[in-house]
Amino acid sequence: MSRIRTATALIAGLLVVAGCANRPSADELTESILTAAEGDPTISVTQEEAACIAGRLLGSDLSDTTMSGLAEDFDNPEVLTAEVSRVEPAVADAAAACIGG
Repeated sequence: MSRIRTATALIAGLLVVAGCANRPSADELTESILTAAEGDPTISVTQEEAACIAGRLLGSDLSDTTMSGLAEDFDNPEVLTAEVSRVEPAVADAAAACIGG
């Protein structure tokens, strides 16, 4: 019986780890930002500006899950519900700091 409990606990632990998102790399997030900008003719972002925005976002306190969502699809990211209201201001602050002006 204890083997079954041990196996169950091990499997549950693996499922929790598998469900956790990893923080994306700066390159992954930069590429997602550039792809989103390419799809919107009103936005012009250089590689350097996108890398700066990515760096600032990765340095923020947004979760790994939210950052992974942004890296997968910056236009329509899947983010933590608790962070939805914080994503747009974080992106706006990063863009304001990184885009020449």
